[in-house]
Amino acid sequence: MKIDKTRIINKLTEKGAVLSCSRCGHQFFSVLDGNAKIILDENIDANIRIGGPTVPVAVVVCANCGAITMHALGALGLLDEQGGQNESNA
Repeated sequence: MKIDKTRIINKLTEKGAVLSCSRCGHQFFSVLDGNAKIILDENIDANIRIGGPTVPVAVVVCANCGAITMHALGALGLLDEQGGQNESNA
């Protein structure tokens, strides 16, 4: 599943996620191509594993300092629109 960056930007704007960078105060950001997944694990000592619950996220980067923020695609309502699964209910 691929989600259009314009849809991500529109959803973030709709949700009020338009403040300047929390690290440097810069006002310009880029949404990276693709998405990332945060692995959820109850065991802090676990080694690398394959499978299990994840949170699909959009990755946004400050154009000035490179600070990265992540936004759960499910919370933005983008997984249901694209027919994707949201295993973590994020």
